Amino acid sequence: MLNNLSGRVTENDNFNPPRITPHYLFDASVGTDNLLHTEPYHLTLKLSVLNLTNKAALYNFLSTFSGTHTVTPRTWQAQLGLTF
Repeated sequence: MLNNLSGRVTENDNFNPPRITPHYLFDASVGTDNLLHTEPYHLTLKLSVLNLTNKAALYNFLSTFSGTHTVTPRTWQAQLGLTF
C-alpha cells in the first residue's frame, strides 16, 4: 500500500498506479563466422541468452492502448547458418 504524507492509503491501480521501479536486464551472446574454417562455404553459429538473470519485471503498467507488459523470462537462442 502506498501512503501519502497524511497517512492515507493512496494506491489505486486504475487511477493512481504505483510507478515502475528501474531495473537492469543482462543479455549475452557469442558466435563465430566460420565454424569449420572452410572455403568457399562458411558455417556460422550464434548462441544467445536473453534476460540472463531471469528477472521478473514490468515495463509498461496499465497503458491505455496496449495494457500491462512484463519482461520475457530467460530465453535461450541458437542460430546456425550457411554462407556461400
